[in-house]
Amino acid sequence: MKNKIALVTGGSRGLGKDMALSLADENIDVILTYNNSKVEAEEVVAEIKSKNQKAVAIQFDISQMKSIDPFLNNVREE
Repeated sequence: MKNKIALVTGGSRGLGKDMALSLADENIDVILTYNNSKVEAEEVVAEIKSKNQKAVAIQFDISQMKSIDPFLNNVREE
């Protein structure tokens, strides 16, 4: 069976963080994005990994259209 993977934007805090952690509780691996809060994002990744799920945080500013292609390349690599 294939693993499920979720992409959560704004996953370093607030509702995005809550969603990322809830998905991990459901045995879903998580790719989360953050804009400026790298430390908070890494803390969420560590918490997800402590639940034995895969997780990665990728910096992404959705307001900058030029950042979309590099972001998608990062997702493909992960």
